Amino acid sequence: MSTIAKALKLLELFSETRPQLGLSDAQRLTGRDKATVHRHLVALEAAGFLEQDADSRAYRLGPALTRLAGMRARTVPEVEMIRAETDRLSRAAGELVHISRLHGFDLVDVYHAEHHDHPVRVSFDAYGLPPLLATSSGMAYLAFSSRHLLDMAVADQRTWVPGGQPPDPDSLRSDLAAIAQRGYARNRDSLRLGVSSVAIPLFDAAGRAVATCSIAYPTSRGGKQVEARLARLLMQSGAALSAAIGGTVPADLHAIWTPSHERAAS
Repeated sequence: MSTIAKALKLLELFSETRPQLGLSDAQRLTGRDKATVHRHLVALEAAGFLEQDADSRAYRLGPALTRLAGMRARTVPEVEMIRAETDRLSRAAGELVHISRLHGFDLVDVYHAEHHDHPVRVSFDAYGLPPLLATSSGMAYLAFSSRHLLDMAVADQRTWVPGGQPPDPDSLRSDLAAIAQRGYARNRDSLRLGVSSVAIPLFDAAGRAVATCSIAYPTSRGGKQVEARLARLLMQSGAALSAAIGGTVPADLHAIWTPSHERAAS
């Protein structure tokens, strides 16, 4: 890793729960020698990427990042932010990959990619996405959102499975708790016979769920092994997809998405 990359990597140490870092904190978290870390912190401060509190001498994210983030938001359409990572994921999965955002209680298409040669594939209508509670995307979103949002969604008939019974709140909360523990949502033939999907939430800079990414595939492709493979690819891509839209994955979910051997090596 280059010197510049090592310095910039220090920026990833900051989070909503850790907004400031002292030199000793940064040295401990990186495992690098103190002199090198100090040199990198000073360089980042000089460039405006960090600023130092005059009293505590701790560092926090600097104004240059605000300017760059604003510039990116104004000049790079969201589709372009996530296109490359979504295309890569579709090629790896060999299936349809779909990014959506929530507006009200409607899932709205942001971008979808389908890079494969399978003769059997899932048909996709970007303008006719199903109700929130009928999809793995909707369930993934709700599993990592507030209880208040869930209560509002349950009370709104537009979110229900078409032609189905009103959702049972207790059963729904149990399903969402299982999704949160597992790290992804799944849907097998419950909305459309022959179609299955897995989905994860994507997050903003404050670690709030704001979008979803799903992989849809023909159920005939296989059972639990196919689901596990696709879910693993999704979870491995979750951090990069959230980062592409300027977000960060909450630490507890990142631990679920990251295999133990990878966490041990990091």
